Amino acid sequence: MLFKGMLDLVKPVNRTSIVVHEWNQTDVRKKRLPNASNLHQLSTERPNLSFSGCKLAHAVVKADYLDRRSLIMPGVGFLLQACSVIDFGKKPIELKPGAAKALNDFSLSSMAGRVGQGLAILYGHSLGLKFAAHLRSHVESLPTGSTGAAHKNTAMADFLFASNQKTVLIESKGSFTLRKNNPSPIKAVLKSALQQQIDPWMSHLQPTPSNGYVIYSCLRDGASEPSAIFVVDPEGDDDESSDLPLDVEQVMRENYAAWLRAMGMTDSAERLLHPLLNVISEVEYEFLIAEIGGRKFAFLAHPHDCFAYYGWCNARIGLDFSVLQAISSVIQSRDKPLRELLANLQDLSDFGETVFSVFPDGSILGMVDKYLVDYEQLLL
Repeated sequence: MLFKGMLDLVKPVNRTSIVVHEWNQTDVRKKRLPNASNLHQLSTERPNLSFSGCKLAHAVVKADYLDRRSLIMPGVGFLLQACSVIDFGKKPIELKPGAAKALNDFSLSSMAGRVGQGLAILYGHSLGLKFAAHLRSHVESLPTGSTGAAHKNTAMADFLFASNQKTVLIESKGSFTLRKNNPSPIKAVLKSALQQQIDPWMSHLQPTPSNGYVIYSCLRDGASEPSAIFVVDPEGDDDESSDLPLDVEQVMRENYAAWLRAMGMTDSAERLLHPLLNVISEVEYEFLIAEIGGRKFAFLAHPHDCFAYYGWCNARIGLDFSVLQAISSVIQSRDKPLRELLANLQDLSDFGETVFSVFPDGSILGMVDKYLVDYEQLLL
């Protein structure tokens, strides 16, 4: 079943998209909308967000691993369910007929939420943002005694994105049941998330993020309006009262530590995240090397990713080899910042293939066996 799920996700025809409506935050913050308001008066339609089924799977797996509190076979449940619920062959993307009724309430909300997180990551990439951390995991990783402890039990946005000097908060919401573009329920979701999960953290974090997005993804079947994403994005105001340290270097390390965990290198992930607690010696790993589009990608020679546990290793999780070399350097030397080594990282996201997905940070997921050409060793 996993084999079929992954195969369906990477079929060449599975390039799809979703409609994007950007709301004016002034309208979202209103107590109530004027009578007879319609979506086109309240929002601007932006270019569709385009992606493949494999890219969405990649995003969901990444979101699962970014959250360090939940590491029980992340990503696998999505692969098992996605193709029985979502029609990736339609453009815009659609739910399959009867999908919303086929799932019980818990499964429906869980699946919709994970699709929403995946689409939020893809939307972040469309904004030019390469690196992501899970905000709660980030705050909980702050040193003991920092002011972060006072905020750990409050509602939080899902993700903290970074790219060079820019940081952005993103809160994702998802639904499989909102069939029409009725402005009032859409506004209610956007406003609640904006006030409870974005606004407080725009003032808590220092330096203040440049933007804080709420992204509400609504997938629908073909009998109703097209599937759509609704977005609102208030800008930061450089509030001097911010009290939690925001470090782009740490966001980058959390981004890559999550993917090292996905690849099966949990100890290496800890060494990357906590260089001052590095009491365990580095391990020399052997990697399979795939050459794609003139670039080298690395995969564990004996992968321990979630797919391997199910006896099917053609779907591989890996990383651009130059990025892996940079990670190896910072693990071995506390004086080398990852931010400096990856300052000129080329955008790796557009290879024109759908049997695998490459993200701007160099992470890769998909069927790449035919590209495997060599072996390399690295200390991590």
